[in-house]
Amino acid sequence: MKGTSVTEQQTVWRATGLYWNNRTPGIGLVDPTGTEHIEAVPPGTSLGYQLGGSRCCVGVWLAQQRRRQPCPFLHPILPPATRAQCDPCGAVDPGKMLARNITLDDGRRYALYLAWFGSGLTKVGLTATERGTDRLAEQGALAFTWLAHGRLPAVRAAEQRISASGLAPQRRRRRVKLAAWWKLPDETQRRDELGAAYQQIIEAVPWPADLDREACAVVDQVELFGLDALPDSCQEITGLSSGAVLSGTVRCAVGRDLLLDTLHGPLLTDTRLLAGWPLHLTNAMPTSLEIRACDYARSNDGADQASLF
Repeated sequence: MKGTSVTEQQTVWRATGLYWNNRTPGIGLVDPTGTEHIEAVPPGTSLGYQLGGSRCCVGVWLAQQRRRQPCPFLHPILPPATRAQCDPCGAVDPGKMLARNITLDDGRRYALYLAWFGSGLTKVGLTATERGTDRLAEQGALAFTWLAHGRLPAVRAAEQRISASGLAPQRRRRRVKLAAWWKLPDETQRRDELGAAYQQIIEAVPWPADLDREACAVVDQVELFGLDALPDSCQEITGLSSGAVLSGTVRCAVGRDLLLDTLHGPLLTDTRLLAGWPLHLTNAMPTSLEIRACDYARSNDGADQASLF
């Protein structure tokens, strides 16, 4: 399969995904010089993009250098893929290496967190302290509390012990998280549930001696995400293609997902499908989007016959 031409790579702005910076969501865009820009898209933002050309690997984000290294192979990425990165780039991606437990210690301090995605849906994880709460926003954590801070080996050991105890896993599936949006208890109950989960972990799990433990201090992000304004149901994008138009007004931004108000009704967009595509600004209506009806308020799997508009 042939890659994207160097000429195309150097003359387009290409999406890299949805990120959070200082509690604000933004679409990452790489310009023709290779510089990455973030276009803020908080709730209430109007946006319009037309996809052009072909989709290719987004390369490697070098967090400590604050720059993106382009894919040297210009590998094509298939439209249905939610991972817009080729295997060679993924193998050397510092973030992926950290997730695979290949990075042993990089000299930075890390935070161990306990995240809440809905009743009975907690998750334990870690993030570089310098990132603040951005990782929790990108995870779509509806509430969270810090558990401890320290060097990577100690934080990783505590994360694995908590996961092994069965009190909180290290991963939650996206569709399970989405279904919980429509079944949220009030803020008091959210705080109480997370506080109880925190206490269970503190009492049951042995802690490495070189960790700085944190008291429970719940941060609720439901209002930040705009989830206090959810529609009763929505449609969900299942596929994008060259020439498709994605446009509307952001109603909610949760993790890597955008819920757009469009003339066709609320439209849920997994922005991982957008990553790797060349984007052009447009005022056109949404078109050439593969969608399916979803009603997470009444169903956990939310799948109906696919449609196209």
